[in-house]
Amino acid sequence: MSYDLFLKPGATPLSRDQFDSYFSGRPHFTVNNGQAFYENEDTGVYFSFDYESGEEEGEEEDCVAFNLNYFRPHFFGLEAAPEVASFISNFNLSVDDYQYDGMGEGPFSIEGFLRGWNVGNRFGYRAMLSRNDRSEVNVYPTDGLERVWRWNFNRAAIQNIVGDTLFVPRFMFMKGEKTARTAIVWPDACPIYMPKADLVIVMRDELSTTPTADDPREVTVVEWAKVESIINDFPYDEKQGHFRLEYDHAPSLVSEFVQSLPLVPHDRDMGLACDSILNAELVAEALKAEQ
Repeated sequence: MSYDLFLKPGATPLSRDQFDSYFSGRPHFTVNNGQAFYENEDTGVYFSFDYESGEEEGEEEDCVAFNLNYFRPHFFGLEAAPEVASFISNFNLSVDDYQYDGMGEGPFSIEGFLRGWNVGNRFGYRAMLSRNDRSEVNVYPTDGLERVWRWNFNRAAIQNIVGDTLFVPRFMFMKGEKTARTAIVWPDACPIYMPKADLVIVMRDELSTTPTADDPREVTVVEWAKVESIINDFPYDEKQGHFRLEYDHAPSLVSEFVQSLPLVPHDRDMGLACDSILNAELVAEALKAEQ
């Protein structure tokens, strides 16, 4: 199940070379055999554009098919919309959106795209949850998902700005009892832009307490409340939502805290892919509709 759009040229045709050249110059795209596949490793979002020759498809003109899977966290649409808008604007394309509550035939708008995507995605939740094993469903509140997505989407740009002076971690998701849990990595009490996460995975190398010749690194997992009690006096950026731990050497309070943490093995099987984390509200709505 997916959200599908057909993007059609106007008076000026769109060639395969133009298609390949455009997407080859954009971040996160891989172009191969007429398909431009988008995959952002930081956010986990992916979707595709496929160049379709009119001669091969039995149509009068060439077009481009856009595809975005349903049964995904809502932010997949938020990340895809600007890419679709930019491509359409660059080549003055029109859209054929035949989906329920879609844009129909004509001009494209981000508002119309998100409306159609959200309606279809909501239907996808109902359809998939009605036939899938619900014990495997991992959920997280919508506002939290969007906060995580925005941080991860901007992470690389922020890291480029601060350079090597501060570490900008990526949010990950881990399995929880009732909902998924967010996690970030903090290596060796390093200087860091630290956003609030449910869990902090602390890596100890230089601060290792029981180093071995084979692997001096130690891993432990700690709840946010314990970390916050140590970093609460550091500057907090309300707008971007992170603590700024900036120093040449970790203060003794911080390094001693990190070294005092008991080893808790990090189970890699507890990690979750971003595309598997569903909006808690949409899942609840879908389950309620079945009753």
